[in-house]
Amino acid sequence: MSILHVTQIAKRIKDLFEEIIPKGDLSTADQHYPIRILSRSLAAFAVYSQSSCSELEAANSVIDGTEDNGIDAIYFSPTSRILYLVQSKWMQDGAGEPSSADIGKFCNGVEDLINAEWDRFNDTANSKRAEVEAAIASFDAKVQLILIYSGSSALAKHGTQHLDDLLEKLNDASELVDFVPLNQAAIYKLLAGGIAGEPIELEFALSNWGRVEEPLEAYYGTISGEEVASWWQKYGDRLFEKNLRGVLGKTEVNQEIVKTIENRAQDFWYFNNGVTVTAAKVNKTLAGGSNRELGTFKAIDASVVNGAQTVSTIGRYAGSASNLAKVRVPLRIISLERSGDIDDYGASITRTNNTQNRIEARDFVTQDPEQSRLRQELALEGVTYSIVRSEGTKVGDNVIDLQEATVALACAKGEPSMAVLAKRNIGQFWADTKKAPYKAIFNPSTSSLFLNRAVIILREIDRVLVSLISSLPKRSGKRYGILVHGNRLIATVIFKVGVKKAFESASTFDLSTLDLQSTAVQVVDQMVSVIEANYADNFMATLFKNTEKCTQVFDQTISSLQGSGTQQNDLFLI
Repeated sequence: MSILHVTQIAKRIKDLFEEIIPKGDLSTADQHYPIRILSRSLAAFAVYSQSSCSELEAANSVIDGTEDNGIDAIYFSPTSRILYLVQSKWMQDGAGEPSSADIGKFCNGVEDLINAEWDRFNDTANSKRAEVEAAIASFDAKVQLILIYSGSSALAKHGTQHLDDLLEKLNDASELVDFVPLNQAAIYKLLAGGIAGEPIELEFALSNWGRVEEPLEAYYGTISGEEVASWWQKYGDRLFEKNLRGVLGKTEVNQEIVKTIENRAQDFWYFNNGVTVTAAKVNKTLAGGSNRELGTFKAIDASVVNGAQTVSTIGRYAGSASNLAKVRVPLRIISLERSGDIDDYGASITRTNNTQNRIEARDFVTQDPEQSRLRQELALEGVTYSIVRSEGTKVGDNVIDLQEATVALACAKGEPSMAVLAKRNIGQFWADTKKAPYKAIFNPSTSSLFLNRAVIILREIDRVLVSLISSLPKRSGKRYGILVHGNRLIATVIFKVGVKKAFESASTFDLSTLDLQSTAVQVVDQMVSVIEANYADNFMATLFKNTEKCTQVFDQTISSLQGSGTQQNDLFLI
């Protein structure tokens, strides 16, 4: 790369972001003002290029300034469920890479962010606190660390070691965090691809095809997995430039796509919604004539507007696949040639194809007879049990929903592995209603009385934990992290040691007699002591998603409580 490329990068990112990035704390009289603008624009570009957010959202993600703690941009994507943390370095000569000290500062800042040490960040960062903490506490969110710099060198060994050590600590329980380095060459490639990419032309064979003539011409049929993979290998993310979102990575849905390819390739057509492509023009070639069994087509200026995850997952899997030829992907391709305003009509197709409600694993739980039984029994007790997802459902004194019931029963089970699953990925409870972990909590022995009281008790435990958080002198530190991220394990311990009498009688019980406030304080105190003694250097956000460590914390906390005279109960043996 050359200084010319640095100049081109500078011009482009300034054009994109200079007018909209925060600059209130900067002075044009500062001799470093131009560099600061480029560094902030670079941070915004990192978010923009990786998250598929808008330019304004990317600009608003910038927190660079005094007391930024080594982090220059923070952005959480509600679509991809990824929290992006960025450090940017503008190197005017286009040489070198960030220093080990700078990378170390970035890593320390990430640690502070994960550990909720918000007093170490500026006001701009603190304005994002709620969404950051919600993302970190969520079971399905990921974190992507981005180091973007205009230098041409790869990262040096010592800087890389800081990042490797951080990733090892953060990914202790699961693959929560990944790292993306973007140097000068990578930046240039991203900018060039977005600016100067030639229109995409797709040539493909469509089996059992059909045609729609009005109001727009369109074709539909099936295409082989091998051809879809070839699209990805040739064009990559450019296929999705007009889509509402790009590639989401190893999501639960994408992993299911891989499983289907591996284990039931011949059933792919039945299990997949397929792919929608728009194009400025679609031509059918002469090959195959009028035979509808197989036709060959060419799509000019094509874009995948729905099915990005299907295309990218098949494409990424292609390197290790031997059965993609068996995969048949539903495809429809729409020609915008007669649409008048191609951009407007194409945008409408994209929007409407991506605003349908997604079926989730929990939706299939409604077919389980045990859920119907529980709903009927609870209805006789005057309690509404909502097992169908509905916008109108609001939990309350006499209303319980499936998610709340699942968490309550998981904690009431008294097993740390259940608490970890409820914290890390509650969706796994609903993945298969015919086996554990679902059957461990929803089975013929699960009574409506037990479910209802478990929910009531969990609600009170959550209320107590919120009050304990509010009483802390500051919302940071180890105890704060344990109360926030360890809420499910704390509840599991409380169910194990302190609420047996709530289930001893079918008559109405008095919640106040359980003294959950006092029990919770004892449990939290013991748990803090155990963690300080054994896992003081761990991130609380990842510790409570690690089954092995949580089991040790659970056992030692129970043992400490028994030593102090607290009685242990096993609710499921009552």
